[in-house]
Amino acid sequence: MLGLVLTTTEVLLLGLAVWLTVGITLAVLMGRRGHSPFEWFLIGAVLGPIALPLAWGRISSEPAAPNREIVDAVPGLGTGPVDVLVGIDGSPESETALRTAVEILGARIGRLTLAGVTEFDYGNPQVEADTKRALETLRGMAASASVADIGITILSGKPAEALPEYALRDGYQLVVVGRRGRGASKAILGSTAAQLASAPVPVLVS
Repeated sequence: MLGLVLTTTEVLLLGLAVWLTVGITLAVLMGRRGHSPFEWFLIGAVLGPIALPLAWGRISSEPAAPNREIVDAVPGLGTGPVDVLVGIDGSPESETALRTAVEILGARIGRLTLAGVTEFDYGNPQVEADTKRALETLRGMAASASVADIGITILSGKPAEALPEYALRDGYQLVVVGRRGRGASKAILGSTAAQLASAPVPVLVS
């Protein structure tokens, strides 16, 4: 009977491949649920198969993770027929997008809501800090805008998915985003804006 004999180096390489595979799998799986892909890649790469029950426990305890929302302010009804959802990431481009939407639509705006999008990992100090910072940014922009009773909402997940899903569910007729987000090259269209080009709701990229 032929047997398979692995050298020590081959065993180590095989183990490394398994650990990395677990890390990549968890990064993709948890990333799609709005968690930090990098953080879960590290957990999987360090713990290997031991991390799988940990991820499953997190998924089981957070069945509504992709739909987490923080409604900080409910929008007024406005005077017009077009309900507008503006994606805000704190960049100058997103501020320009808000001003452009207000200038173009004017009195035709009905509800106007500013939405920030963060990762879901509640309990993660970085995510909680990001959420707090996003709320402060949205409140500041709402206070400086020339429209009364602006809604403020924090969504979770990936912006290109969370914004149109929220717009469809809550009946917004238009999603507005900046051409480039934070840190994006000024030579290209930002990734979120590019992905929203195929969204199931009308999108204004400013």
